[in-house]
Amino acid sequence: MRAFLCAVVLVLAGALGFSQGAAPALSYVDGTVTIDGAAASVGDAVRYGAVVRTAAASSAEIEFNGRNAIRLSENTTLVFNPRNLQTGSELRQGGLAFVLKGLSTATAGPSFLVRTPSAVAGVRGTSFFMQVESPTSTYVCSCNGAVQVLDASGRVAKELAASHHKAVRISDTGSGPQTTDAPRLYHTDADLEKVAGDVGVTIDWNVIDR
Repeated sequence: MRAFLCAVVLVLAGALGFSQGAAPALSYVDGTVTIDGAAASVGDAVRYGAVVRTAAASSAEIEFNGRNAIRLSENTTLVFNPRNLQTGSELRQGGLAFVLKGLSTATAGPSFLVRTPSAVAGVRGTSFFMQVESPTSTYVCSCNGAVQVLDASGRVAKELAASHHKAVRISDTGSGPQTTDAPRLYHTDADLEKVAGDVGVTIDWNVIDR
């Protein structure tokens, strides 16, 4: 089984650690959401390493360390482990919208990693979206920032920058990741603005947030 031989790695430029702030918790729940298999509700803590799942027609939002938020779409499974910089978090299925503004610059190295089954990408910016389309295809949108698509050895294969959405599809059928341009899918401006607003952030769609 070849699952998770590759990864999507999100690296925010100048954001090299966690700032002090609130512990991770669910700030929004709609429908059926579980944490480690138990029914979850607003205010529940999300420990590092927890498995958060949303069912059909359901969604949830995790807020942590100040102005950081992750919105889980329906039918999403996320292993939430942003403090582990070796393995990172793991998006097993579904989609995530990110707004990360509460990360510090205290240490060297990447500050936020997320893995999917099919690709390697480095994302610099504060607002972005990811969707696992299949075991061999991942959709990544730099909604407001910069994206580096990496090969298996960590070398940059494609670089994107946008103030207002630039998306790629990363496919890996066994011969290495291939990237193709993609339209904006699965999310809207309003989706990202809602997540940003929940943590007191305003997205400037005229400026690339690096």
